[in-house]
Amino acid sequence: MYREKIREYYDHLSRSYRKVADYIMSNYYDVAFMTAAQLAYAVGVDTTTVVRFSQRLGYNGYPDLLHDVREQVKSEIYAAYEPKPLAPNNPAGVFNDRIEQERQNLQQMLVQNPPVHLEAVARLIESIERVVVVGEGYAEAVAEMVAQQFRHRGIRADYLPNDAVKKAATLMTLDSNVLVIGISATAYGRDVARAMEFARARGAKTLGIIGSLASPVNRISDLVIYAPTEAIGPLPSIVALDAALSGLVLIAAKESEATVDRHLDAFEAAYQFLTQEDVITAMEAARVPEEA
Repeated sequence: MYREKIREYYDHLSRSYRKVADYIMSNYYDVAFMTAAQLAYAVGVDTTTVVRFSQRLGYNGYPDLLHDVREQVKSEIYAAYEPKPLAPNNPAGVFNDRIEQERQNLQQMLVQNPPVHLEAVARLIESIERVVVVGEGYAEAVAEMVAQQFRHRGIRADYLPNDAVKKAATLMTLDSNVLVIGISATAYGRDVARAMEFARARGAKTLGIIGSLASPVNRISDLVIYAPTEAIGPLPSIVALDAALSGLVLIAAKESEATVDRHLDAFEAAYQFLTQEDVITAMEAARVPEEA
């Protein structure tokens, strides 16, 4: 398949070939209906580059590559409209059941959090200057990640580790300009609830992101977003929690197409600077060693 071939050769492709590869991997549904010339135009290369790229992957030419792409699209369409029954003990069946459970969790989250409720959440976020995120158990990693996402959007945010000393040092600085987001994946959210209770006593606002309605975070928060964590087996899912928090970051950022473009440009400039070859190192490597 073309995907495996691209992954196999990617590290050895030229920059122009990588542009073609990236476009195909990200837009294969569109590519399935493109000629070589159309694909070249979309990527910003010449048609010869597309043909040679196909040959670099081991195809006779672009038509052979296109055939593989179309077969992939065809198989996905068949899988969506004529799914084959899978045995529960089949690895594909296990995978399918888990994805179906996640789909149900996400759908339930949409039902439980209607637009009017999310508008209230947005107003709560608009009223603060700083965010503190706290979680416990399986939600701790999610809490740290979302704090970083807030910061990447230019929003002051801190991750509060599940450590009493560090919690106390941060919580003592809270006031009415701070929003504490407490994340609880299960009914065992006592430590998060205690932190939020103290935050409220300091005048901070609170928002709970809960995977179980039985969580004590549900009872201590000013507002709550329910993101079900139902899963087969003993471990909770964090997919809906992650989706809910990512949505909150977007609400807080108030991003438009223009701000997204500026963000991407700024990130790309920083990344290019950090990954460029060090000039001093390059000069030293090029210097002819002196004779002893």
